[in-house]
Amino acid sequence: MKKILFIFLAIFILIFGCQATTQTANKTVQPNQQVSDAIKYFDFGKEYLKNKMYDSAIKNFQKSIEESLDFIEAYNGLGKSFEGKMDYTRAESLYTYMVTKFPSNPEGFVNMANLYSKLKKYTEAEKYYFDALKVDSTSSKAYYGLAQLYETLPPSKKEFNKFSCYEKACKFDPENLAAAYAYAKALIKVEQYQKAVDLLKKISDNHPTYVEPLSNLAEAYLETKQYQKAIETYNKVNELDSTIINTYLGLARSYQGLKDYSSAEKYYNKMIKLMPYSTVPYLYLGQMCLEIKEYDKAINYLDKALAKNPNDPNALLLMAQAYFLKVDPVNAKKSDENYQEALKLLDKSASYFNKIIELKGKYLKEAQTGLENIKKRKKEIDPTRW
Repeated sequence: MKKILFIFLAIFILIFGCQATTQTANKTVQPNQQVSDAIKYFDFGKEYLKNKMYDSAIKNFQKSIEESLDFIEAYNGLGKSFEGKMDYTRAESLYTYMVTKFPSNPEGFVNMANLYSKLKKYTEAEKYYFDALKVDSTSSKAYYGLAQLYETLPPSKKEFNKFSCYEKACKFDPENLAAAYAYAKALIKVEQYQKAVDLLKKISDNHPTYVEPLSNLAEAYLETKQYQKAIETYNKVNELDSTIINTYLGLARSYQGLKDYSSAEKYYNKMIKLMPYSTVPYLYLGQMCLEIKEYDKAINYLDKALAKNPNDPNALLLMAQAYFLKVDPVNAKKSDENYQEALKLLDKSASYFNKIIELKGKYLKEAQTGLENIKKRKKEIDPTRW
């Protein structure tokens, strides 16, 4: 009994340790005032946590708990603040305290499971999610945590799987939008496109002023090649918030899917204005120009990407492909001048494939295959064979 008391005392110091110890003698506080102050400090803590000002968040969550010792959400905020500081030891101690103090509430168990999942202690994480469900079989957070866990490893119990956990997370809390988005993405991965679209459309219909559901729905339309619907939905996103770069990327890709390359180029160029230091828009433009066989234009865009990052493996691969595809075997055989020009282009292509190999990173296999294809192409257009 003394040992248990000591543990509780230690955790209590952990929670309130940063607070001043001086108090006014015979201070009388009304219950309503205590609740009001608890919420006030909790709201302050939430804002600090949102802005990643973790020390200030911790102080305010501690004050909130001091005013209301059973304020579960304040404990949650305090734990997230410890995690934000990567002080996982204090977070774990706090969650241990929550599990002990609130054994009939699943929050402490879920928090501990989330922490262990973050630390890749997957067996321990799964156990705590199961413990949360023993306390509350309708815990959306526990089912969502398990679904996320099963993205990484197989379930230990046959009655559980990723999709059933996502489904239950959404069923037991329709406002758990993180679970809904993750569920939709998981459905798209296994090509259950219509189910994903239906889910996201329902969410966006229920939250017409929320940007994220609309943006996710637009992405689902794009991934399912419903390009016109994607464009319409991305435009709705733009009406709510015109600063989201992914919206312009989605619009560009949708127009590209419709083979409206002029409109696609317009939106890719809009991205360049919004993110001038990034190679991403140039890579998409280069890839699109390759698709429509405008090789010189592709090379021009890829040159700009490589000017920003000379070792970008995506740009190097696309550039190598552009120079290779620029060679017309039939035309190369028509004259010695054409043949010599083709050799220069193939050598240029080889230089980019060799650069990829030197970097020893992505696309090694593709680069080696590319060099083999260059050898074959050179042999194909060699005039001494004719």
